[in-house]
Amino acid sequence: MKKILLALGCCVALSGCGLVALPFRAAGDIIQVVPVIGKPIGAPIHAVGDAID
Repeated sequence: MKKILLALGCCVALSGCGLVALPFRAAGDIIQVVPVIGKPIGAPIHAVGDAID
């Protein structure tokens, strides 16, 4: 029973990474819409979200 609870706890802890990465991905996408300067500024911010996942 302890092993099952431990495995379930690990799964729940690892699934939270997407919630942390979401603001970085959303901000990167919004910034990339800005003409001319959006792409170079938004790409690194979006990459942070990828690194978190």
